[in-house]
Amino acid sequence: MLSRRAFLQGVAATTSGLVLRAAHSLEEPPMEPFVMASPESHGMDPGRLAKAYAFIEDELAAKSFPGATLAVTRNGALVGHRYWGACSTVGDANAPFGPRKYSILYSFTKAISMTVVAMLHDDGLLDFDAPVRAYIPAFTGGGKDGITLRHLLTHSAGLPGLGPAPVYTKEQWEAAVELCCAAEVEWEPGSRTAYHGTSGLFIAAEAARRVVDDRPPWHELCRQRLFEPLGAARFTGRIPDDPAAVAITPPPETPATTLDETLVALIGHPAGGFLGTPLEMLQLLNLYLDGGVWNGERLLAADTVDETLRIQYGDAIAAARQQGEGPAHEPWGLGWLVRGDEGPGWFGLGTVTSPRTFGHAGINTVIGVADPELRLALAFLTTAPPPTDEDTIRIRNRVTDLVAGAAVS
Repeated sequence: MLSRRAFLQGVAATTSGLVLRAAHSLEEPPMEPFVMASPESHGMDPGRLAKAYAFIEDELAAKSFPGATLAVTRNGALVGHRYWGACSTVGDANAPFGPRKYSILYSFTKAISMTVVAMLHDDGLLDFDAPVRAYIPAFTGGGKDGITLRHLLTHSAGLPGLGPAPVYTKEQWEAAVELCCAAEVEWEPGSRTAYHGTSGLFIAAEAARRVVDDRPPWHELCRQRLFEPLGAARFTGRIPDDPAAVAITPPPETPATTLDETLVALIGHPAGGFLGTPLEMLQLLNLYLDGGVWNGERLLAADTVDETLRIQYGDAIAAARQQGEGPAHEPWGLGWLVRGDEGPGWFGLGTVTSPRTFGHAGINTVIGVADPELRLALAFLTTAPPPTDEDTIRIRNRVTDLVAGAAVS
């Protein structure tokens, strides 16, 4: 079975060759749709928020990473947006990191893909509890007949070791579908959870494509259904026209002269290959904070939002704890991880946030976190992984806690 750590090690390389640049704030005014506001105008203590910036600057000075960005919204207003340091790009291993750079979002992509699946559910085209074989007839045998979309979206399908990547071309995508259809489960679907690095959201995305006319490529379906209505212009599953605009994370040992799927194998993958900036991440998080409404337009049904943010195996987790046993399930919603009463973990959901806090990470370099009770969201990205997994957990949770601690009643 492929563990989450093994998956992360497989797609993350060690950092090298980057020189720390001086910290700087936003290079230019942010693009719509966020209005920039002072922290205090939305109940944030600016002094406490400054401690989050200072903490990141200390980690930069300690060479935990060569560059970083933190963006924060409260009540839908942008109350903080800063960049620091350097990133690796095509032609420049030490380029300034700023708001015009795309970042590789890795597994935060799962939250994007899940949202499109949820939209098709709202349209009556997908049923979370229907067997996947109802949409992909060849997805049968090997213990897969009972796998549902809900299993795929909660990492409980029993296919964590299945790794269908890359899928950038049509031929690669089709080969990955065949691989998934031939797979055998590692446990009874629903009986436990373990992180499905690339399999779950890929299979869910293929099911979604099959209920849409003409079966568009996944990146195109996401653009039509989510990115355009959300106004998230820089979310993409394609390599941009200017590849030098992409911050390559982890940075390659040898400076890149081109950017293609051989260098970044997950590009375009519905489980880990979309690009974007902190602002697009915050748009998605605020869509959920606002109950499925964006700029006055309903994009997701309110009850669907509630369902995605409900801990799906909450009863099983509670029952195991009552019996003094370690739960077999993690607190997954649909696509999102929910904090619940868990302690600090990999996704950086913090310790001073509310139990309803949700979010998703992307290898060691990306987190997007939102707290419905504080009406707070943050996106924190670095341009290389911290030295160890322990450093990643420590830094992420400290940033989240410092930002949440700045929210005053």
